[in-house]
Amino acid sequence: MQKTNDDFLLISRHLVMPQHLNPNNHIFGGQLLAWLDKDIYIFICNKLKYRMFVTVSMHNVNFKKPAYPGEILETYGQLKLVKRTSASAYGKAVAFDPETGNSREIIACELTYVAINEKGKPVRIENI
Repeated sequence: MQKTNDDFLLISRHLVMPQHLNPNNHIFGGQLLAWLDKDIYIFICNKLKYRMFVTVSMHNVNFKKPAYPGEILETYGQLKLVKRTSASAYGKAVAFDPETGNSREIIACELTYVAINEKGKPVRIENI
């Protein structure tokens, strides 16, 4: 993962393709949320060295700008808080046009995950 100048780490990149679009030719909001959820999950797993988490919430979801076909979305994460059984992170996605070099933040939110065991019960993160 690459470090950025604002303490967010680059997690992943996605190409916006026709199957990701709504009738207005903009990316579906649900597609953005799915990518952020998966990418921040990976970020949390790597940070905390554990792979069994479940998403419990997405807070302050702010759709800022649309993304268009052919653009590359870069997702970034920043660890916010680790509690007894949960961890929260900030996530954002930036749309990048490789032809022009222009980029803009298109979505930002906070995601919270709970660490679970094999039976689906919460576990203490410090015991992981």
